[in-house]
Amino acid sequence: MAISQMKRISLLFSKSSLDDVLKTIQELESVQFRDLKVQDNWLEALEKDEVVFPTIQISHTSNSNHGVIEGNDALTYLMNKQQHLEATVEKLQEYLPKENTFKLLQQPPITTSYEELEKFGEANVAEGVLKKVNHQINRVHELERNIQSNNEEIERLIKWEKLEIIPAHLEQFSFCRGKVGTIPRTVDNHLYNNFLENNIEVQEIFSNDREYGVVVFYQSSCSIDFDEYLFEPFDYSRKELPKQRVVDLDRENMQLITEKENIIASLQDSKKNLIDLQWQIDYILSIYARQISKNNLLSTPHLVALEGWIEETRILYFIKVMDERFGHSIYIYESETLSDNQDEIPIKLTNHSLIEPFELLTEMYALPKYYEKDPTPVLAPFYFTFFGMMVADLGYGLLLFLGTMLALKIFHLPSVTKRFLKFFNILGVAVAIWGGIYGSFFGYELPFHLISTTSDVMTILVVSVVFGFITVFVGLLASGLQKVRMKKYAEAYNSGFAWCVILLGLLFIAVGMLMPDIRPLFVLGKWVSIFNAVGILIVSIIQAKSLSGIGSGLFNLYNISSYIGDLVSFTRLMALGLSGASIASAFNLIVGLFPGTLAKLTIGLVLFILLHAINIFLSLLSGYVHGARLIFVEFFGKFYEGGGKPFQPLKASEKYIKVITKN
Repeated sequence: MAISQMKRISLLFSKSSLDDVLKTIQELESVQFRDLKVQDNWLEALEKDEVVFPTIQISHTSNSNHGVIEGNDALTYLMNKQQHLEATVEKLQEYLPKENTFKLLQQPPITTSYEELEKFGEANVAEGVLKKVNHQINRVHELERNIQSNNEEIERLIKWEKLEIIPAHLEQFSFCRGKVGTIPRTVDNHLYNNFLENNIEVQEIFSNDREYGVVVFYQSSCSIDFDEYLFEPFDYSRKELPKQRVVDLDRENMQLITEKENIIASLQDSKKNLIDLQWQIDYILSIYARQISKNNLLSTPHLVALEGWIEETRILYFIKVMDERFGHSIYIYESETLSDNQDEIPIKLTNHSLIEPFELLTEMYALPKYYEKDPTPVLAPFYFTFFGMMVADLGYGLLLFLGTMLALKIFHLPSVTKRFLKFFNILGVAVAIWGGIYGSFFGYELPFHLISTTSDVMTILVVSVVFGFITVFVGLLASGLQKVRMKKYAEAYNSGFAWCVILLGLLFIAVGMLMPDIRPLFVLGKWVSIFNAVGILIVSIIQAKSLSGIGSGLFNLYNISSYIGDLVSFTRLMALGLSGASIASAFNLIVGLFPGTLAKLTIGLVLFILLHAINIFLSLLSGYVHGARLIFVEFFGKFYEGGGKPFQPLKASEKYIKVITKN
C-alpha cells in the first residue's frame, strides 16, 4: 500500500512542560495535531468550561521593558517581528554583490540541527545585527538625501558664481538701493529692454534661454514697479558669496560620498549578517507555528491534552524520545484508526523512487482518501507510455534525460524543483524509447525502426486505441475492486466488473470480425456482452428492490457511448506523435535549403537549434497537458474519488535554513 499507515496518538502531560513538549514534537516532525475543540468527546467538557485552550504566550525583550505577551497580541508581535526582519533582509540584499546564478545554484543549502536553530534564536544574536544593519541603511539613505539636497542647491547657485556682492549687504545702503534677481527672457526681450530704460544701473550676472540674472542699483527716491517686469528676487540669505557656497557644498559632498561608500562597502561585506537574519526569521516562524498549534489543544489548570496523527513506522521512535526527555511525566496512548473518521486521516504517499515523481500528477488531481488505494503506481506506467508516445523522438528524449540529470547532479535545488526535474528525467527515457521505436532523431529518420511515422499511420492508430482500451479496462477493474473493499457489491458489478467483461466481449467481436478463421471468438464475445448487459439490468432491479431499477440499469448501459468516446480520445497519442515528428522534419527541410556548407554550419545551425527548441517546448507541453488529461478524465474518472488532506506535521520553518530531522 502506497499510503502510509497512520495511528492516532494521544498525549497527557503537565501544563508547565507544554512548551518543551511542543519543541520536541516540532523537532521530530512526526505529529499532525487534531483540533480537539471539534471532537465529539471533548465538546461536552468545553461547554461546561472544564477545559480551556492553553495560553498563547511569548517572552519578549525590548529596550524599554521585559515581559510576557499573550494571546493574539503574541501572534501579532511575532508576525511584526518576522516582517521587520524580512524587510531588512530585502533591503540588505540590494547592497550585497550579485552572485552568478549558476554558482548560486551550485551552493549547497545551509543546514543545521533543531537544537542549534533554537540556541541561535534564544541567544538573540540577530537583534544586534538588525539594529546595526538598519542603522547603516538608514544612514546611507540620509546621506543620499543630503547629497541630493546639496546638488540641488549647487545647481541653483552655480549660475550666480560671478556675483561679487552678497545680496544681504545691499540692504545696508541709505541713499542707494540694490536688488539681485531674475527677469524672464521673452521672444523680443521687451521686458528686459524696457527694464534697462529706467534710470537704474544694471549688471548682468548670467543669461540663458529662460532668464537674465542681474544686480540692480537705483536711487532710493526712484519708484520702480519691479512686478511689472516679472522680476523675481534671488533668495539667498547666507553671508558668503554663492561661488564660495558652491565650493563648500562640493567639499561637503565629497565627505558625504566617502562616508556613504564606506558604509556600502561594509554592507557589501555583510553576507554573515544576512545569514544571521535569515536564521532568526526561521526561528521566529518556528515559534509562531508552536504557538498557533496551541489552538488545537485543550487544558485544565494543571494538565494539557493533545491528540494527533503519526505514521505507524515513526511511533516507536517518537515514544522512545518522549520517554527519554519527559519520563513518567507524560502519558502516551496510541490507537488504531477507526472507519468512522477516515475522512479526517491525513495522507502521506510512500512510493518507490521511480514512482515517487509521478505523485505530482496524483497531487495535481487530488490526494486519495485513506480508505482508497494510491493510484500513483498504476498511473505511472500509463503516463510514462502516453508522454513518450506523444513526444517520441530519440534526440529529444536523450536531451531531456541528460539535461535534467546534469541539473540534478550539479545544482542544489529546492525540493519542489528537484522533484519536478526527476519527473521529467524519467519521462526523458520514455521519449527516447518511443523515439527509437518510431526511428526519429531530431526529426531525421533513423535506419532502424519498429514503426514508421510515415508508412505505418494505421498501426500507430491501432496501438493508440489498444492503449486506450487497456487504460479504460484497468480503470473499470479498479472501480470494481474499490467497491468490493467498501462492501458495495452491486455497484462493484454494475460500474466495474460487468463493463470489464462487456468491453472484453466487444474486443472479441472486433477480432472475430477481422479474423474469420476464429469465428467462435465472435460468438463468444457477443453472448458474453449480452449476458452482462442483462446482468446489469437484473442487478439494478435487485438493488432498487423494484422494477423501477430498470431505468437506472438502462442509463448505465448508455455509458457504452462514453467508453467509445474515451477510446477515440486516445487517438491523440497518434496525432501528437505524428505532428511533432512532421514539424521536426519540416524544420530540417528548411535548414537543408540553405546553399553551401558554410551557410548550413552558421545560420543554418542557429536556425536548427532555435526551431527545434521551439518544437521541444511545444511537444513537452502538449505531452504534459494531454497526458494528464487522459489520466484525469479517461482513467481517474472511472474509479478515483480523491479529496484526501496532506499530512502536515508540526515542524520547524525551513524558509531559509534546512533543519536536519532526527530519525
